[in-house]
Amino acid sequence: MKIFLSAMMLISVLSSHAQNEDDKTNSINGEDRIFLHGGIERTYKIYRPKNLPSNAPMVFLLHGQGSSNRWTYITGFNELSEKYGFLAVYPQSHKKEARLDGALAKQTGMPQHLIPMFEKIAECQKGELFSFMAMDFSCKSNGIGVTRVVMWNETNEDSLFDGQSDIAFLTSLGSTLQENFQIDPSKIYVAGFSNGGFMTYSLICQEKSIFKAAAVVAGLIDKTTFQNCTQRTTPLIHFHGAEDSMVPIEGNNTQGSPSAKDIVEYFAYLNDSLIIEKTQVNANTQRTIYSPQIGGTEVQYYRIENHDHVWPGRPNEITKIMDDSGLHATELIWEFFAKL
Repeated sequence: MKIFLSAMMLISVLSSHAQNEDDKTNSINGEDRIFLHGGIERTYKIYRPKNLPSNAPMVFLLHGQGSSNRWTYITGFNELSEKYGFLAVYPQSHKKEARLDGALAKQTGMPQHLIPMFEKIAECQKGELFSFMAMDFSCKSNGIGVTRVVMWNETNEDSLFDGQSDIAFLTSLGSTLQENFQIDPSKIYVAGFSNGGFMTYSLICQEKSIFKAAAVVAGLIDKTTFQNCTQRTTPLIHFHGAEDSMVPIEGNNTQGSPSAKDIVEYFAYLNDSLIIEKTQVNANTQRTIYSPQIGGTEVQYYRIENHDHVWPGRPNEITKIMDDSGLHATELIWEFFAKL
């Protein structure tokens, strides 16, 4: 089991509790369903517009770490689904065991509200059980706390996910829904935020048939997944805040993780999209479009200055204040998919 070296990756876990009340008000906007996969009941939500045509498109949206598929409702895909006639699908990840080192309490830049949790972990003794901010911990050894975190299995560590492969789960769910709702197999798309963005990249690197295009918001790619990424042409749109404190836009040099730009340019190369056009969309956002010369597919990259780990164009869960990106990522994602 891995020790999480960056405490910032826990912010999404803890802040997800703050958005529960908002989520409850949106839970009636779709259908809750169960999908039996690998002997385990997995859950997902769908939003089906009133008049879903035959051979309609389908969009999967993957939530972030510590969150749930209730969050995805408030990105605005339901409204676009109703307007443009596509099936919106919101799968739910499940829990992974994670180890946290109490020594991180002294890490430079540690958010103040997380310090008490890591101090508690630092003091815990082997075998001790305790809770903090609705999270249950056990101490496997002195100063090391273990908890279970809701997240996507984007690194294929199936042993930590009850033996479940999320690549297999999402692929199987997509195939089943395509048949049940007579979805156009050439118009099945996947988008993801944060850990859901990591999972999105894992899907288009490892899965060869279901998802035809991808959108990533504030996500990167695991080093091993990147090194072994299948060379398959995939239309891609990526959004990233330059000040993202949880998933830094420059990647992680220590762990060898590539930057957002490196990832985007890799897929542009695969897509034979070598014509580059840069546009200053607004004061904070630069868009780079990688266009094909002949027969390739387009890649788009939005770099957003003064922007943290937030889905562009929706209120922050805690402050309720709209971000300053000047973008509506949901609409831009659908526009990108719709023209394919």
